[in-house]
Amino acid sequence: MKKFLSTISLAVVLCSLTLSCTKDFENINRDPNKILFGDAAATSLYEPLVYGLATNNQSQTVSFANELVQVTAFTGGSTSQIHQYQVTDGNWQSQWDNFARYGFDAHHMIAQAIKQNDKYSEALGLIWKVYALSNLSAIYGDIPYAEAYQQRNNTAPVFDSQERLVEEFIADLDSAAIILRRHPSVLKKGIDQMYQNNYTRWIKFANSLKLRILCRMSGIDDKYWNVIQTIVSDPDTYPIFTDNADNAYVQFQEVDPYRSYWKKNSTTESSFCNHRITQTMIDMMVEFNAAGNAIFEDPRIPIYATQKGGVWKGSRGGIPNTEYKLWDSGAAVLNFSVLTNSGVPAFIMDYSEVLFILAEGVEKGKLTVPGRTAKQLYESAVRASIAKWANYGQYASKPIIVRADQIETLLSGKLGSYDKAAAQDGTSIYNSAEELIACQKFISLFFCCYEVYNEWRRTEFPSFEIADGTSTNNYEVPTRFGYPNYTVASNSAHVDQAIARMGGSANNMRVRLDWSYAKLHGNHRRPHPNQK
Repeated sequence: MKKFLSTISLAVVLCSLTLSCTKDFENINRDPNKILFGDAAATSLYEPLVYGLATNNQSQTVSFANELVQVTAFTGGSTSQIHQYQVTDGNWQSQWDNFARYGFDAHHMIAQAIKQNDKYSEALGLIWKVYALSNLSAIYGDIPYAEAYQQRNNTAPVFDSQERLVEEFIADLDSAAIILRRHPSVLKKGIDQMYQNNYTRWIKFANSLKLRILCRMSGIDDKYWNVIQTIVSDPDTYPIFTDNADNAYVQFQEVDPYRSYWKKNSTTESSFCNHRITQTMIDMMVEFNAAGNAIFEDPRIPIYATQKGGVWKGSRGGIPNTEYKLWDSGAAVLNFSVLTNSGVPAFIMDYSEVLFILAEGVEKGKLTVPGRTAKQLYESAVRASIAKWANYGQYASKPIIVRADQIETLLSGKLGSYDKAAAQDGTSIYNSAEELIACQKFISLFFCCYEVYNEWRRTEFPSFEIADGTSTNNYEVPTRFGYPNYTVASNSAHVDQAIARMGGSANNMRVRLDWSYAKLHGNHRRPHPNQK
């Protein structure tokens, strides 16, 4: 760990992205008094930051992340074609603005905390800053960080490489953990609804977030697995999530400003359920017999989705508009009663994700987890995911209770058995244990913002077929979002430099990020025949 981070200065804590990144930031910089933000106490900035990120995550999960990788397809209407990869500059701008704005909010919280000698808030600001900007980097690639948020002192910041960004993210998360250990007391109680001011859980979140960031880069170089190994081998120094009680999520209430995105926007069932569950998801979660009848279902799918017509049928992402009616008839929809209920939080990161990361590393021979095999880690990950979602079955129109025998059947059957997948004898729907782990991780990341999209680009599992309505982006899943036009105009030299460094010749959605499967292997796992 020390060797890997040897080039990183703790002064990174005091660095940040520039306000020129977004129009909103420029407005904040011009008139901070207008929004009553500039001189606020660091503790007063916490809740707007966290609940803003949480509601943003809810919205982007449904509108973008799920649609891009065939979790859902908006075939119940004509107002969105994201599943056909028709993503506009306006979409690029909104995503850039959202995550960059919350990165700035966290940066401002850090700055105020330093001025006010509020070490606890400084640490939490660092964690949320990394969370927001690691999301921004995962969507766009290279972004400003070391020269970021310097206001008018630097309106054209350098874009840091993805490898450099990871070093900076890890350094900030390490700094946060150190601060929390040295200053575990809060100045103001009652505002931390996530961990109730339990500093050890915040340290666990910081270290678990490191695992996510490092795993994303792990295909590039084994040094990233080596850092994960350092974390796993020293739990006293680097504690990580150890059960579902550690899960990072933002719980909502029925009153402002703590209401969920769905409640704030009075989301209707008809609009929400225009997003159909795809056949890709159903084929991973429902076992059919030779006659096409469902004989077993993953206990999570009725919590995720609602049948139409009494059978499990899915739509298909990327189909032309002319095929909507064909696929839409009888297709399952998102479970409105569950997913929009105020009792269901915005998910940030789960224990199951940590276990899936460790299972993958052990399966690939990159990690050693004392006393645990890849199979044991994988099965624990599935159990943790199901246990999490079982809590929310109560909100279904007809409450859903998950039974222990359903979990055992899943883990011993063709949908979820590690042994069957590893045997590669045709008794599993998967061709290897590695594919099984990746696909079950994909399922577990349901409604966890952009992580399902990020993971698909990293592994390209599940290996789904690209449909014919995706010509807008050359029949391929967008490998990234493009930098917004106004960012290109205001910082063209550094934008061009970043695109060239990523191997692109234009600011489009076909530039492959360094850690993506397509970049590392030269092409997609299952390219469309018309892809050029």
